[in-house]
Amino acid sequence: MFRIFAFFLIVFSFSFGEVLDDLQEKLKSVSSIQADFIQRTYIPDLEQPEEFKGKIFISKDQKIKIIYEKPIKQVYFLDKDQLTIYTPEDKQVIKSHLTDQFFLLRIFRAFMSEKGLKSLFNVEKEVSKGDFIDLILSVKGDSKIKKVEILLKKDLTVHQIVVWDKEGNRMEISFYDFKYSKKPLKLYIKIPKDVEIIYY
Repeated sequence: MFRIFAFFLIVFSFSFGEVLDDLQEKLKSVSSIQADFIQRTYIPDLEQPEEFKGKIFISKDQKIKIIYEKPIKQVYFLDKDQLTIYTPEDKQVIKSHLTDQFFLLRIFRAFMSEKGLKSLFNVEKEVSKGDFIDLILSVKGDSKIKKVEILLKKDLTVHQIVVWDKEGNRMEISFYDFKYSKKPLKLYIKIPKDVEIIYY
């Protein structure tokens, strides 16, 4: 009986975390990612979630461009740690450093970093759900984020990311037409001269 249990323990310990390893190998083989998405934020005090629609582009040089199209037009541009948020309607630009407040951007940046997602997370669970694989991750170090769930298709394309913070808020971002590509992207942001720039 002990031998059977010991064998199971060894097999389980070697296979646990395998999906995250496979995902990281997949990410190393691509130069860019792009997708359409719907983002919903659930806050305990609000009856209806906040919903946003847009497009995301991620390049190998750790530049990220998110274009929110609805309900308002807004552009997020991350170049390593430097974040620029441009709101055309307000003619305003906010320049900031990347913090936990923008944890999704930290995840997207890790997609294309050398250290990968393992620099941010420990694997808590890997669950097969039909045609999907559900990764439940805990955040390394001190963070306001409680846990992160990444739902993958069998071909390791990302279907959904869910982030829970310690205050009970939840953010879901569901991807459509998610594409890995070996073709690099040249990402940039063009800021008009007549905007107000705020350093935050």
